[in-house]
Amino acid sequence: MIGIQLKDFDIDIKTKRGIDGKIAVGMVVGDALRQNQAVILTMHKGELKERPAVGCGISDMLLDYDPAAWRHEIREQMEMDGQRVNSVTITTKEIKIDAEYR
Repeated sequence: MIGIQLKDFDIDIKTKRGIDGKIAVGMVVGDALRQNQAVILTMHKGELKERPAVGCGISDMLLDYDPAAWRHEIREQMEMDGQRVNSVTITTKEIKIDAEYR
């Protein structure tokens, strides 16, 4: 999926002006899959006003003992975003999500 790119969780803007001095290019666009996954993983439920059910809140995972519940939550959230999830793997060093947009 092509979408607006973020830089440090803010819109990435790189303006270029045309020969007439007007802004010809502004926001950077590109593949948004990984950044959308990162945003969903870091957000807690209720942070997104328009969709309060979105968010995994992985900062809460730090001292939790149930990775199966987190895998289920991550899969559910990614599917709500329109992704087809093949697998979710959680290790002590990373969360790996094998998914793509339908």
